[in-house]
Amino acid sequence: MFSKSRKLGNESLRPVLRLLRQLVAAMLLSFLLPVTLVSAAAGVTHLSSQPGRLVDIDTHRLHIWCVGSGQPTVIIDSGLGGNSLEWIKVQRSLARHVRVCSYDRAGYGWSEPGPLPRTSSRIVDELFALLAEADLAGPYVLVGHSFGGYTMQLFANRYPNKTAGLVLVDSSHPEQFERFLAPPIKVNLAPSGRNRVMLLSPSPPVHENLPDEVKSLVRTLNLKGTARAAMGHELLDFRLSAQQVRDASDLPNVPMVVLTRGKRVWSQSDRGQRMEQLWLQLQVELAERAQRVTHIVAESSGHHIHLDQPELVADSVHMIVDRVRSGGVYIAREFATPPAI
Repeated sequence: MFSKSRKLGNESLRPVLRLLRQLVAAMLLSFLLPVTLVSAAAGVTHLSSQPGRLVDIDTHRLHIWCVGSGQPTVIIDSGLGGNSLEWIKVQRSLARHVRVCSYDRAGYGWSEPGPLPRTSSRIVDELFALLAEADLAGPYVLVGHSFGGYTMQLFANRYPNKTAGLVLVDSSHPEQFERFLAPPIKVNLAPSGRNRVMLLSPSPPVHENLPDEVKSLVRTLNLKGTARAAMGHELLDFRLSAQQVRDASDLPNVPMVVLTRGKRVWSQSDRGQRMEQLWLQLQVELAERAQRVTHIVAESSGHHIHLDQPELVADSVHMIVDRVRSGGVYIAREFATPPAI
């Protein structure tokens, strides 16, 4: 009697198991199909699950993608929730003149999850190990967007002899959380105290200015649980990362470009206006940290300047590369006047 009941149970499960197999097959197919597209878009001559390579740094493996040739090597780090594919247009432009590498922080893109906490200090340690294991000799021109700007500021502080220049792309400021939380704005930009409960962030949207041939793949990568968890953990420790950057000493005396968005991203309310003005002020203060700096306002860009105006980002990197190659000749401190928002 028991045997018969079990047999009937197995029979009733067959449609469910068949459906599960079909769903798994569809998921695998949806993941594999875009791989050919990104390989073609990136100029890779062989089909691979990633355009770059995975490098073992002992605790986990990180994906790094290098194109072009020529020194100094350019190293790029993305903002919160971003991955290396965001930089395709910038890399294509730069690769004609210099070696440029984008990478995926732990958990993003094709990189494996890394140990906790996911702070800028740990990320810098991992980036240093990655560059050493990948046999990429410095000094480097460091490019960081948003949260990735913390990485590059802290890396430059710890390894001044390996830093040839800096390009900060609408970078986070180490005091932004306290400044936005203070009156009259009173906006909390990151979890704190009892708000530290979120571990799995929603998938970030796919930016409209990504090349069409990679949008599907970026969407797939963003939906991965490892990417959403990485974003959540970085956000949970965003304030600690800010403190680590703030506690670091001055930046090395190298040429730097600060790129600031020119389009407003916050509401048209009084609070939104104050937030816009404060963000611009923080960007000016970032520029003032360097002795040799050019501050450029990207008037046609929102926060993702490398996607809204990729040639402007590439030109800014070229400017630093040329100055490094010419022996660091620098004219003077230059500031563009921030537009009224």
